[in-house]
Amino acid sequence: MKSLKELSLRIKNIRSVQKTTKIMQMVSAAKLLQSQKKLSSSKLYISKLHSIISSLILSTDQELLAKIFNTGDNDSYLVFIIASDRGLCSNFNSSIIKSSQEHVNKLIASGKGVDIVFLGKKAFDIGKNRFDSKSILKIVNSKEVTLKRIEALVDSMDLNKYDKVKVFYNKFYNTFTQKPILEMIKPWSKNSSLIDDSLTNSTIGYNYEYEPPNTEFILRSLIQNYVVAALYSALLESAASENSARMFAMESANRNTKEMLNNLALLYNRSRQAAITTDLIEVIGGAESL
Repeated sequence: MKSLKELSLRIKNIRSVQKTTKIMQMVSAAKLLQSQKKLSSSKLYISKLHSIISSLILSTDQELLAKIFNTGDNDSYLVFIIASDRGLCSNFNSSIIKSSQEHVNKLIASGKGVDIVFLGKKAFDIGKNRFDSKSILKIVNSKEVTLKRIEALVDSMDLNKYDKVKVFYNKFYNTFTQKPILEMIKPWSKNSSLIDDSLTNSTIGYNYEYEPPNTEFILRSLIQNYVVAALYSALLESAASENSARMFAMESANRNTKEMLNNLALLYNRSRQAAITTDLIEVIGGAESL
């Protein structure tokens, strides 16, 4: 049985850990609310943008659409893998790496050229040994990402040389549910996991007038903006999922530390009583010997 001093020190250390996990839980809860607000605004923007592009495509000549959406032979891929910069968020990072690893390895096995951009240091730490190092193009922090940073990132890469651009991220459904999702952001698709259908119906069927009246230029510009907005929205989805996952991970840690403290307190009291009993026996035995 451990000594009272050892038990007392262990109880003190666990209480210290419990304070830390409680603070992290509260911080994650506050960040989750902020992430949800940003995500709500972003979802409204990208849904409206998606709706405008859909409306413009309906009124555009098919030959022009074929020219704009021509993606070559589908031999080159750019894959963004979004996770977090920190751990302590349950299987948030490992789940996205596992799902992306399977898909990317299939592309490579089929002879496709794949470049990978990790958005999140933890994503790279977990995935660096699971992917071909020659395929890893960039590692970028996912913390405090702004729309301007995403625009700069997209501008720094020539997306025209890639036939397809895909994003792996954890989609935020609600506080209890987040799931790894694969989203195609190039070529543009009429279906997207990033948009909210309830926000897109209001602009379908509208007629737009554009200045200058250059449909090709406008459509290409809108699709370029959509790529940036889609990547930013995926990062916000991931941020909300990360904060939710960390909040519940810390809540679980709090429950575990509470259970450990109860068990250690019981063990400490038993050890203290045993020590008192032993001392009494020694005192009584010494008195009787006199």
